[in-house]
Amino acid sequence: MPSARNTAMIEAVTTLPPIVIADLFGISPSTAETWAKYANDSWTHYLAARS
Repeated sequence: MPSARNTAMIEAVTTLPPIVIADLFGISPSTAETWAKYANDSWTHYLAARS
């Protein structure tokens, strides 16, 4: 079952910002950011566009 969770996490971080993933999965924001880096999508471009 861990591989299914990992797959879901990678899929989620490629479509949502890490802070949203942190809330959805109940993990820390830094852990969600690490997962985003693993998925090669840090969302920094998203945050820059919003400011």
